[in-house]
Amino acid sequence: MRNHEVTNPHKLLDENGKLIEPGWSRTLIQEYSRNDIKKRKTRIKEWDYYYIMSNKNKLCLCLTVSDLGYLGMHSVSLVDLKSAMEKTDSIIVPFPMGSTKMPPSSKEGNVVFKNNKLGMEFLHFGKKRILRMNYPSFNGSKGIRCYITLSEEPEDSMVIATPWDNDETAFYYNQKINCMRASGRIEYDGVTFELDPEQDFAGLDWGR
Repeated sequence: MRNHEVTNPHKLLDENGKLIEPGWSRTLIQEYSRNDIKKRKTRIKEWDYYYIMSNKNKLCLCLTVSDLGYLGMHSVSLVDLKSAMEKTDSIIVPFPMGSTKMPPSSKEGNVVFKNNKLGMEFLHFGKKRILRMNYPSFNGSKGIRCYITLSEEPEDSMVIATPWDNDETAFYYNQKINCMRASGRIEYDGVTFELDPEQDFAGLDWGR
């Protein structure tokens, strides 16, 4: 990946579906549009992945909503750092091919997935983000749900727009936002874990 900082806003792809300006940036300065991609729907991959690290409770919660073209994978992971327990459960949806309607930007728009087993929402409310999830059958019948507010998003993030060497219309556009303060609660197996924004933090991995 070339060491080039993108500083001027413009579209991510040209009329031929190629990256206009490969490089890195501090914000999501290049405008992504799914309609500009010159690939089959089964090859377009979009995801939002949040992690919440609770120093107070020694827990890590990870939430993923993804539309990978040929399948949608919507996952919840819980890591108990005290007992070294890790559990991930996922809902697989065949051939969503864009029907998940992932937003074109991390700055606005909501991500929502719901079926009869899992409900997950990543919502924007001004300068705050709300993460809501309910998964009654997680880890057997133990169940997990959360209501988490993320705030104090840093001004700078890490963004890359990377072309593929062997395919000029293939690319990877990714943003990582770290160190957002996390408040709210996680409920797992009948136990409620309250989050402390003074010591609990979250991040977003946004990929298109």
